[in-house]
Amino acid sequence: MHYPPDLNLASSYIPACLCLVKCAIAFMLFIFSPVRGWIGLWCLLVVDRILWNQTSVTILDVNAITLSLVGSLMVAHTRSDGVHMTLALMAIEGAWALVSALQAMGLTRMQRAHEIMLGACAVTVLSCLYQQQERTELLVLRAFVFVVVNTTLPYLGVMLQHQDIDTYVNVCRTLLVVMGEIEVACVWVVVHLLCIGYQMRGGNNGGVLVSKRRYHGGDDNNLAVQSQHCSSSSAVITIKTPVDMPSSEAEEQALLREALARRTVGRD
Repeated sequence: MHYPPDLNLASSYIPACLCLVKCAIAFMLFIFSPVRGWIGLWCLLVVDRILWNQTSVTILDVNAITLSLVGSLMVAHTRSDGVHMTLALMAIEGAWALVSALQAMGLTRMQRAHEIMLGACAVTVLSCLYQQQERTELLVLRAFVFVVVNTTLPYLGVMLQHQDIDTYVNVCRTLLVVMGEIEVACVWVVVHLLCIGYQMRGGNNGGVLVSKRRYHGGDDNNLAVQSQHCSSSSAVITIKTPVDMPSSEAEEQALLREALARRTVGRD
């Protein structure tokens, strides 16, 4: 995101509302349609993405979250006849969660394409492994948490100036909420919340400051802080000059002080 949106505007929250509505409709169609009807639902979502997807929205990709939700529910439903390999299942889910947690905390810097490829490979392997069918209530809970998390994370990313994280990265980090066992999903939600709290408490201040500096295009070493205090009789200007300020700028500051001093004397 080259130009982060202004979260003070009400229009910035339209994608979040649209995401919640689309995901709710898609989930209801998924629940009440037969298995073969899922193909029509998927085609409907693809057509919606091609024709009506607003690519100018820089906060989140609504259709990407909807497609990921329906696709993950389809994969989870077809895992009842998968291969029973408990160790492989734990290894895939554990490695995926560990990498995602390190990425979310900012301790590692994997490229965006590599992280998306890792998520795709994990989903592919998990689709072949066994998972027990769950009740509709649990599916509703999983889908609700997945949508809320992926709707909230982009706005937190704007607040934290994480310009290298988009909807696709957030989806890859949160698919375990739908595709993992219920215990794994609950633990992963707690871990992800802790990672976000670590970032918000300043654990990744270095990356935040670098992003802000790149966005504003300024250099902190060349800034002069000026504070002006106005009163009815005189005006006092306090200027703090950095140590490494060039001599020409120092001379200009000296001339400015002299001019202000003369102006004050003339008023008296």
